[in-house]
Amino acid sequence: MIPEEDELPLEDEKLLFDEEDLLSAEADTAYEEAVKPKRSNKKGERVKAFVLDFFTFLFGAVFIVCLTEIIFYYAGSYRYRKDIDRLNQAIGGGIATEVNYEDLCKNRDIFVFPDEQAHELVGYVSSFSNEISSEWKEKYNVLVSENKDCFGFLEIPDTVMSYPVMFTPENYQKYLNLGMNEKFDIRGLPFMDGETKPGRSKNYILYGHNMLDGTSFGVLRDYLKQDFLDSHQYVFFNTALSEGVYQVMYVCRSRIYAKDYKGFKYYKCGGVLTEEQFNTYVTEMEKLALLKTGVTATWGDELISLSTCDHYVTNGRLIIVCKRIQ
Repeated sequence: MIPEEDELPLEDEKLLFDEEDLLSAEADTAYEEAVKPKRSNKKGERVKAFVLDFFTFLFGAVFIVCLTEIIFYYAGSYRYRKDIDRLNQAIGGGIATEVNYEDLCKNRDIFVFPDEQAHELVGYVSSFSNEISSEWKEKYNVLVSENKDCFGFLEIPDTVMSYPVMFTPENYQKYLNLGMNEKFDIRGLPFMDGETKPGRSKNYILYGHNMLDGTSFGVLRDYLKQDFLDSHQYVFFNTALSEGVYQVMYVCRSRIYAKDYKGFKYYKCGGVLTEEQFNTYVTEMEKLALLKTGVTATWGDELISLSTCDHYVTNGRLIIVCKRIQ
């Protein structure tokens, strides 16, 4: 006869409870092992999802910002070109019209409008309006009336380079990021060096931005190619005092140096130069030249140097040196 459970001996009863507790502990352990990894996996999946969402948002935001910048950049480029075209039309479509380059090379006579007193006057065009040429008044009056700081007009035939040139000697970089309306424009307008003395300068240094869209002085980087240099050797630069045609001499690279640098600094050689300073400038720029046209300059010649940024080194510059031939 099998005894009832409540009749089991004390020791057997204790054994039975121990076995139940053991089974219960094993079940709990199995449950924890089964459940905890799942919970852990869910947490890991949430972290991964959060990271993925974060980077998706980040890259999306960066893309939108970049796209917006590109749209604004090229919209600004369109407006800039349109405004420059308007200015070109205002003066009859530019200044270089049907030029016989062969005759230019032969004609070394330089025509300067009467400006005997002009070299004594430094400042805005309007400050010596009585001295400027009748030709300038007739052709460029629309530019000067729009902005009194407009002192000249620069053009390289068969390129987009056809711009008014600004002159504000008291703050010569005023138009670094300003348009004709004196409102902010990243492309700015070409401007003359602060050392410029109208009618007296032996080297007129003109500055402009090297824009990726080719506006401002962006076209100058094309001069690093020999075929472009061969076909674009002539630069037209008219001012309130005279009209001039210049021929490219050198395509140079240099840089902006620290103030304590004792070597040659091309940007310190603008304006009125002595014969020694002029000869030093020509010699040093010839040494820096990457490309040459075979044209040389001697004391008595007049130069223009077109300067723009060139990122081949930190603070690098690209300079196109030209000699006046007419």
